[in-house]
Amino acid sequence: MNISNISGNSYYPAATRNTQSSNSTANAASPSLSNSTQTASNGKPLTEEQQQQVTALKARDAEVHRHEQAHLAAGGSLTGGAASYSYQTGPDGKKYAIGGEVSIRLAKGSTPQETIANAQTVQRAALAPSEPSGQDRAVAAAAAQLEQQARTAQSRQPANKQRLSTLQDSAIGQKPEQQAQGLGSNIDTYA
Repeated sequence: MNISNISGNSYYPAATRNTQSSNSTANAASPSLSNSTQTASNGKPLTEEQQQQVTALKARDAEVHRHEQAHLAAGGSLTGGAASYSYQTGPDGKKYAIGGEVSIRLAKGSTPQETIANAQTVQRAALAPSEPSGQDRAVAAAAAQLEQQARTAQSRQPANKQRLSTLQDSAIGQKPEQQAQGLGSNIDTYA
């Protein structure tokens, strides 16, 4: 099983950077986007430059959360759960998400059709944000390559085997007396 990360890791370029990486849920409380008079962690009012820095960090935080949520929403069951974020502490003492990533499985299925469906889901998840990162595009390209390999494998299968499930496919190679053994062997399936 391969694990790929789709991420939005273009960091906010601040003069003073205090970053921390944390594995938090996508529902983590984001700082408010209000522009009221702000104070530093020492209680002193922020300078105009510091207030601009906080405003930029708040905007980046919101953008990062939207980006990772888009991956999660499109990736469905192939995602590894919650997004992971990298944080920067602003001049106001609060932490702001400046980058993030979502783990997603890019793996072959038990049939070429399943592999194609998985690869298409990964591509949609990787390209879901309005501005996919370079890593997002790389994951989408890897998924497209896996999909193409599955399509090639699918085209090499005999036409009558392309629509069979794994269970049906394994039953084809068995002798009639082997097929009759086992639980559920008398069930007919129609596709």
